[in-house]
Amino acid sequence: MFLQGQKIGKYEIIRSLGSGGFGSVFLAKDIWLDIKVAIKVPHKQSLELYKLLKEPRLQAFLDHPNIVRLLAAEKVDKIFFFVMEYIRGKTLEKILQKEKILDVSTAIDMMKQLAAGAEHAHKNKIIHRDLRPSNIIVSEEGQVKITDFGTSAWLQDVPFATTRIGSPPYMAPEQFMGKAVFASDIYSLGCILYEMMIGQPPIIDPDPFRILEKAQEGKITPPRVRNGRVPREIDMVVMRCLAPKVEDRYQRPFEIIKALTEIRGEKPVKNEIDDILGRIRAREPASAGVCWNCRRPLPTRAKVCPYCGESC
Repeated sequence: MFLQGQKIGKYEIIRSLGSGGFGSVFLAKDIWLDIKVAIKVPHKQSLELYKLLKEPRLQAFLDHPNIVRLLAAEKVDKIFFFVMEYIRGKTLEKILQKEKILDVSTAIDMMKQLAAGAEHAHKNKIIHRDLRPSNIIVSEEGQVKITDFGTSAWLQDVPFATTRIGSPPYMAPEQFMGKAVFASDIYSLGCILYEMMIGQPPIIDPDPFRILEKAQEGKITPPRVRNGRVPREIDMVVMRCLAPKVEDRYQRPFEIIKALTEIRGEKPVKNEIDDILGRIRAREPASAGVCWNCRRPLPTRAKVCPYCGESC
């Protein structure tokens, strides 16, 4: 959509960073601030503005070192796009393509960072629904960041996200059935940890329904069986994440961090400020009288926005 050297508003396109199912991402320069940024352009430009704003508005709720930061949403010359911080580094997918597998210590470090980002999103009632290596960026300094919230959903006063969406090798059984919950992201984290130590996701099959069938039956070879260097304790953490039943998994990403920290014998570090803020947010009214998506006033006790249909 954009060409090298093209200017759109105050941004000058440098090169393409890649394209996915929902949009294309470009490296650009903010001419006013003289910094590099990442610009995402949704493929479906014909959508109403409030629908185009869904992803950036969700991402705008999040402020965490392990989540790519949203900077702005713009519409220039009838083209809608949003601007994010640019991370110098590679996706976890590209790292695994080169390295095949990571040593256990590196995998644990990355997973703790991923779980920290997911914990922050869940505290803000946001489920990602597409956690996979291509949506994870590892900076040159080793910082791990979650990106691409195009499939994310806001779960507030609703039991699950109903849209059947995601990447089959990383989807929990209930997600295939259109009943994604926060623990569905836990399953995806387990798939990623498995892949980092084994070289591929737990279940590989060209037929998504076969993946679903095996996931429902728990037909997953434990990582320790495929790689003897995987410690027994880590094997147990992975398999608990990949439990077919939601109630048998960890319920919060923080529990994964705690388990991995205890296995290493490290002293847990508790971010008391984040914990306090999390409890405060949990007591705050979800919509504060307006729809989180279209920002229009909501009727008293409304659970669904009468204007855009989003859960409130």
